[in-house]
Amino acid sequence: MPFNPRGAVERRQADQFLRIVWVVMFFWLFLYLVVLKMISINTVSTPPQSVQLAFALLGMGTAAAAVYLRFVRIARVIESVEPIDDLALVAKIRATYIVCFVLAEATSLFGFGLAFIRGDPRIYGSLYLGGVVLMLLCYPRLPAYEVK
Repeated sequence: MPFNPRGAVERRQADQFLRIVWVVMFFWLFLYLVVLKMISINTVSTPPQSVQLAFALLGMGTAAAAVYLRFVRIARVIESVEPIDDLALVAKIRATYIVCFVLAEATSLFGFGLAFIRGDPRIYGSLYLGGVVLMLLCYPRLPAYEVK
């Protein structure tokens, strides 16, 4: 693929953009803890096991989708055999990373929702921490820039 200086600039800008989005979404995860502490609802009723199981399954499903996007889909886009324009490559990678971020955060949100309705702490803690780990795994890494 011939060197495209504009493509290199686009990659740097996309890299900066993705890192800014990642930082904002990652630190937003910790605000959920603050919100839970502020609203601490004292109820004795807990949701039925079926509701808790639904939250857990939905959270695990979104986590699996995020792992797939991060380790399979993004790798396929980066290592594509077919020639692709730098701008199109950057656009595909950027969109895939953002969806990965959203799914990782959604996993934590399922934990947040379960904590909000006073579910089992083992389930909502696992979902929340799983989302944090997924966000760390989804840290954006674009292919190296071509410099000439």
